Amino acid sequence: MRSVAELRREHSLVERLLDRVDRALEESGPDGIPVSFLQRVLAFCQTVVDRCHHGKEEGCFFPCLERLGIPREGGPIGVMLEEHEVLRGIVRSIGDRVGSLPSERTSDGEVLGLLRRYSELLRLHIAKENEILFPMAGDVMGEEDDRETGACYDVTEARVGRDELARARALVGEGPGAARA
Repeated sequence: MRSVAELRREHSLVERLLDRVDRALEESGPDGIPVSFLQRVLAFCQTVVDRCHHGKEEGCFFPCLERLGIPREGGPIGVMLEEHEVLRGIVRSIGDRVGSLPSERTSDGEVLGLLRRYSELLRLHIAKENEILFPMAGDVMGEEDDRETGACYDVTEARVGRDELARARALVGEGPGAARA
């Protein structure tokens, strides 16, 4: 099923970013981590995770599942939507702090704590989708549902901008121009 496979591929990409974040946090010495790394992580989270991936889920995948009888209120879709909002709030808080950091590196405990929390929550969120929601989708979605959802994904990516997505994906080593932090 293309629509679920695409979301799973994006989860793998996001987990690669989270691996880099966790490694940077583990290896950070007294000087902390580079602010430029935080800025690249934020760009990825805002573009790939939120606008693209969560955009596909909220605008395409979840509505399809709701039409097929998987409830939003009191069900897994409602939980995923609530978690999207929590994750967005953390990214906003990190962004607010990063913009005012005075040096090239930071050991700001609040920023690093938020980054750590984001990684933990997003990993749990991905696991819930992979292990609970995606199998449910496989039980209810037919070929036409999958085609329509995939076409909706294409519209979402076009809206975000394929060039912007390519730049953000390159931050984790996927595609041309891949950069390492």
